[in-house]
Amino acid sequence: MDRPDLAPRDAPTEDSPTHPEAPAKARALAGRVADFVDDPASEPFDDLVRDVFAFQYARIEPFRRLCQSRGVAPSSLGSWRDVPPVPVAAFKAMALHAAPAKEVFRSSGTTQGQRRSEHHHPFPDLYRRTISALFRRRCLLPGEGRVPILRLVAPRAEVADSSLGFMAEHLAAHFGTAPSAAAMGANGPDFSAAERWARRLEGPGFIVTTAFALAWWLDDLEARGLRLSLPADTRVFETGGFKGRSRELSRGELVARVHGRLGVPAHRVIREYGMSELTGHFYPATLEGGDPDLFRVPHFMRVRTVDPVTLDDVADGEAGLLRILDLSNAGSAMAVLSEDLGLREGGGFRLLGRAAGAELRGCSLTVDELRP
Repeated sequence: MDRPDLAPRDAPTEDSPTHPEAPAKARALAGRVADFVDDPASEPFDDLVRDVFAFQYARIEPFRRLCQSRGVAPSSLGSWRDVPPVPVAAFKAMALHAAPAKEVFRSSGTTQGQRRSEHHHPFPDLYRRTISALFRRRCLLPGEGRVPILRLVAPRAEVADSSLGFMAEHLAAHFGTAPSAAAMGANGPDFSAAERWARRLEGPGFIVTTAFALAWWLDDLEARGLRLSLPADTRVFETGGFKGRSRELSRGELVARVHGRLGVPAHRVIREYGMSELTGHFYPATLEGGDPDLFRVPHFMRVRTVDPVTLDDVADGEAGLLRILDLSNAGSAMAVLSEDLGLREGGGFRLLGRAAGAELRGCSLTVDELRP
């Protein structure tokens, strides 16, 4: 049974976003989540899940409708597994935020005519803390603090709603040192700037790039017959894939070309998997010698694989949609149902690609439950 204090009323309750203390409560909860992202010992995971769930249930009307249709309320939530996931398609149809948005991130919209997802994000400082925590754990070498960073990512001055641009600028500001450079502008990549950055390196550098921009740079080097031998322990942070592009490379081909043209070996090419609808993201344990295609799940996130039609769990080793719980999504939707297929394995997952439209019937039905 739903708690009566969470039922909609004319007068604002303590949990209502219009209550005078609502902004302070929202900031306090975001601060607790940020502390947990930094330190999993700060408080019990399940306690934080329940508080974030109650916060979102009270403040996000479409989410509350979904929960009520599933018979889930703050007073009856058993564990993180019981939080109903919001399909990414819902982010294209409605605004889902538990406090006023300070940033709005949109999906890339690489499929022609497709409506873009919008992630209305109330807590950009929480996003920054999340980026920093994961970067330190998965992308820096022992004892490393700052490193020269090359950005082959569209700047926010050109694409203000890009979550990847937000991430890249934060990394440059908080982890970059000279010589760092941005080599992407309104007219596309600036390969001359990228080459100058590479030639100025005196120690390990770090390249933040989409897979497509990286392949584009490698094409330019190949066309000019150039091979750059970047310093040992230089890393390439690769994200984004080739979705919506006319040309694709397999990961094996891309990594081989990175080694051939830049001198960066495969064990220094780090994949990143994220979505504009999430705050947290995933990396493999590449630098620790782990499988470069097995994404690890951070302590503040959980991943299940579910049948695309029934949304029931599938067995380990079977393909299913990724159902993700992300505590750092405290301001929007903590549980998200992706449109990506994966396999759970060894405490992580392998990414298989996008589900076909016909496979997403369960997602479509769930979106209907969020509507009035």
